[in-house]
This record gives sequence, C-alpha cells and structure tokens, in this order.
Amino acid sequence: MRIRAIATACLVAALVLTATGCGSDGDGRAPGAEDAGRAAFGDVEVTSCTVDDQLQWPSATVRITNHTATTSNYVVQIAFEDGQGRPVTGGVAAATALPPGQDAVEQAQGTADPHGPVSCRIADIARYASP
Repeated sequence: MRIRAIATACLVAALVLTATGCGSDGDGRAPGAEDAGRAAFGDVEVTSCTVDDQLQWPSATVRITNHTATTSNYVVQIAFEDGQGRPVTGGVAAATALPPGQDAVEQAQGTADPHGPVSCRIADIARYASP
C-alpha cells in the first residue's frame, strides 16, 4: 500500500510539472491562468479529509465538477495542515478529459505524518482544455 501511495504521488507530481509548464507566456503561467484558476475553485470541493491508520499520512477526497462548456483537465493541489493551521504536507489530485457537466471523485495523498488531527484545504487549481 505504501509503495502504491508513493508511486501515485510521483505520477501526479509529474503531471503537475507537465501541465504547468505548457503554454506559458514567459512567467510560468498560461495566458489568463490567474482568472481561470479563480473560476476553477467553484469546480472543486473537498469531501473528506482523513489520516490513514497504517501510513499515518493524510489524504483528501475531492469532487471535481466541470462547469465549463469544454472537456477539461484539472490538477488540484491540497494543503494538509495540523490542528494549529501549520502546513504539514501537500498532495495533488488530477482528473483528465472531464466532459462538461460531469463529476470526478479523486484522491490527494500527503506524504508526512501530521502527528494528530489534520485539516485539508484547496491550495491551487489548474484547469485547462483537453487537447
């Protein structure tokens, strides 16, 4: 189970690097990315936030709903925080080729023990049209 979680985290990190590096206008952001990112926050919600009993790593379940008129890809960065709101770790959930009006339920996995209760918040979202 631990190897699968690590492999998933590595794969999603590679997707994030690929997604954020494409189509930039020199500052690392795609043209209009800031406005699109703010709008995408309405497409994503955290539906659960837990700490795995065996790994002691936090995970979040996110529901992504494509409210656009275009089939889109989503990369959602989740911040995991301890009981005092201090950052513990981060995780990423991704949905590809999500048709308009459709939902996807995805997992974001952290890779550090929060040593207690954890909270989850959406740190950033990249939404872009599927090729």
